[in-house]
Parts: sequence; C-alpha cells; structure tokens
Amino acid sequence: MSNRKAPSNERNIKGLVVFREEEAQKEQKQQETVPLEYIDQEDKIKLVYDFKAFGANYLFSLLIANQSLAPISETKVRVRYPDFLILSRSDPPTVSIDSFDIEEGEFQTRIEFEIIEKQSEKQVNLFFNPTRLEDEGTIRAYITFVNNNDFVRALDSEPIMIRFDPIAIERKILPTSEVSKYLNRKGIKKAIKSVGIAIDDPFDDEYYFKMIQQTIQEFNFQLITEQKDKKIAWYFGTDLVSGEDILVIGQIEANKLEWRCASQEPSVLISLLTNIHNEFINRLVINNVITDVNQVINLECRYCGANLPKFPKKGALIECSKCKYEQIVWKK
Repeated sequence: MSNRKAPSNERNIKGLVVFREEEAQKEQKQQETVPLEYIDQEDKIKLVYDFKAFGANYLFSLLIANQSLAPISETKVRVRYPDFLILSRSDPPTVSIDSFDIEEGEFQTRIEFEIIEKQSEKQVNLFFNPTRLEDEGTIRAYITFVNNNDFVRALDSEPIMIRFDPIAIERKILPTSEVSKYLNRKGIKKAIKSVGIAIDDPFDDEYYFKMIQQTIQEFNFQLITEQKDKKIAWYFGTDLVSGEDILVIGQIEANKLEWRCASQEPSVLISLLTNIHNEFINRLVINNVITDVNQVINLECRYCGANLPKFPKKGALIECSKCKYEQIVWKK
C-alpha cells in the first residue's frame, strides 16, 4: 500500500515547490519594477571634499556619492577659486573642464556628468599650482543635479580658506654622508619642479646650471656639495616659520631644469618651489633669455602628473614613463 501512495505524495510536494518558486519570482519581479520616481533619494546624495598639499601641487578632491537606488542625471560641478591658483591638470584626465574668469580675483571651473548610477560615485581631482604667496582667498564647490522626480537639487561645499605661510630660510650644514639618511627618514615628503625653456637658441647647460644655483642661494640655503660635470648640486636649510629642515637638489637632466625638495612639511615644499620658480622666471626675463613667461614650460604629465623624462623638441611628442600617454608640451 505504501508503494502506491508515494507517487501521489511526490506530485503534491513537487506542486508545492513549484508554487512557491512562482510566487517568489512574481514578488521579485514586482519589486524590480517599482517606478524610479517612488524611490526616496532625499539625503542619499552626498558630497565629500578635501583640499591638501600633494607633491608640488595642491589637490582639491570632490567625491559625489549616490547612495540611493535610482540614478541622478545632469550633474554640474562649479569650482570657484582665487586667481593666484592655476589649474594644472585634472584626474581623471578625460573629464571635460571649462575654466574662465568670473570676476576680478576669481576663476571658475565647470565639470559635467551625464549620469551617476544608483549606489555609485564619481570623483574628480583638481590640481592647482600657486603663482604667488602673499594673497589669500577661498575655494568652494557648487553642485546641482536632477533627481529621479525631475527636480533640480543642490549640494555645496563649505568655503575653504587658502593662506600660504611665508618661508624664511636659515642656513644649516648637513654632511654629505647624511643626505641619503635624510631622504629615507620616516615622514619625509618630496616634491619636484621640472621645466623646459621654449626658445630656439642652443641649450647652454653651463649657463642654466649656474642660474639654478643662484635661485636656490637667493633663499639663503647652504651649499652641501656639487658635481659640476653632472650639473647637480645639494643644498640644506631650516625654515624658521615652520621649524622644518629642507633639502634642495638643483640639477639639469635631458635639457630639463629641475629643483627637487624634501621636508617633513609638504606645504613648505610648495611655497618654496613657488618662490624658486618665480625667481627663476624673473632672472630669465631680466637677462633677456625669454620674452614671455609662457616660454617656461612645466614638464609634469598632463594625464598622471609624473615628471616627464626629457624636454622634447618643438612640436615633438613625448611619452610619459609612468602612464605611457603621449603629449606635446612645446607646440609649434
């Protein structure tokens, strides 16, 4: 008797299992087809931002996080910043950026995204070089987007005050045997300013190496040692404002003029390189080497920020050793 009832039980059990699966699928399908306009996005679109020293630049980072279950569209970012900052590059480099003057003493940069998908985020990093240290100002971001109900919403950052501390160098002796130890010390930050001179005259490395040394000595650094045949010199000093030691290396390599700095305080490095760069340009103008400040070309990769391997000829492509992107830095 038991053998005859078994198939009936199996059919009943199978039917119950199928019934439950079908109901679960229907319920899941209903959940998946909830109209997007019914999804709550209030307080689920976040803005995270920061402004800090980064190598030889200042970095303003913006992160827009969509934590809701529906996308947002037409995201527009406006960044206002003082005119003593120059926007040198962005990351990712494929982001379309439009910069222009908006009023005296202030610039604005605009960035747009078509869609930020649900539970995703977009980040933009803007890298700035200061052109002078005497002024102060603020940097701020304004963001608008269209939510799933076709309403425009806004997110704003708080204004961040930008004020650069002055530097005052006191000479300090560092034995040559201690240079490597200093560079490898824990917490040491490094920054590089590398430039090329866009003129048609033959490159005079002796002349330019002497000028590199003069710009460093102008700020009262102590010469540690130099190798004239290799066009490289080491200097050392202490910033009396921050109390931090600074190592400066000036060199010429592959037709590049470079200043490499190391210290515990990254903002000091940026201030120092800004002063050195401005002093170097002034000397070039006074000595009639250049007629336009734009003839001093920054040799930082526009895509990743790495130092380019050499200063190429006019109109020639140069490949970045780090990201492998090709670019023209000296246009015809």
